[in-house]
Amino acid sequence: MTDRGARLPLVPDRYGDAVRARRAELRAARALLLGAHRAELRHCVTASRLAASAELGEALAGLARELRRHVARADRAGRAALPALVGAAVDRLVDRVVVGWGVALLVGLRCVAASRCPPGVPLWPVGTADPVVEVVLRRPSVALPGPDPPAGSARLLLAGMTGGTWRLALLPVAVLPAVGLPAWGGLAVLPPALGIGIALLVAAARAQRVAADQVRLRRWADEVVATVRAALDTELARRAIEVERVAAAELDDLVARRLTRVDAELRALT
Repeated sequence: MTDRGARLPLVPDRYGDAVRARRAELRAARALLLGAHRAELRHCVTASRLAASAELGEALAGLARELRRHVARADRAGRAALPALVGAAVDRLVDRVVVGWGVALLVGLRCVAASRCPPGVPLWPVGTADPVVEVVLRRPSVALPGPDPPAGSARLLLAGMTGGTWRLALLPVAVLPAVGLPAWGGLAVLPPALGIGIALLVAAARAQRVAADQVRLRRWADEVVATVRAALDTELARRAIEVERVAAAELDDLVARRLTRVDAELRALT
């Protein structure tokens, strides 16, 4: 028998619990939509910009080492081909740095947008036609300075004359007395001695030309590295500002659409 005076157990209000849980979920989502996306966007852009600057510094340091090694080891033909090689190397460096920055930035932007996209809307940014994607992945152009022309033979000869290189031509003649022959009396050995002196002079002039060419190309390599660093630093800073401006407008639109849906659902649950 059942005791008629006993109280029946309360039946759980599952519908009411679900409504309250959904309201709490919507209020939390609404609080996330109220302005925090701007701060997260700025942090994302700044972090990606710093990472790109670090990668650019490492890439340029490697490029500078390769240029110095090439200048020191290359022959005349290799030194003549250096400007074309540098142009191709800089193009690869620019692509690597800019694409790496763009990919990392787009991943961060999608993380910012993930909790703010309305249901059923593709995760922003979408496709290469998106204004943010166009800004991020647009390939910059870097104008490289040209190397100075190599010093002419007359200039090198004049430098050798003023530097005392001409004394090498007289060295074999000056050595003749040391081997028991008068400098001007040993006529039989004078022509070979003069030939040796001229050969020494030519070798010295060639070494001087190579040294001057290496100094010229090292100076140009330093200019190239400095130019690329300044150009990419400026370009990345400009793009970071532009990305933040364009992305903020698109995020604001996403947030407004999501807020409209959240508010409508909250009113329906009231």
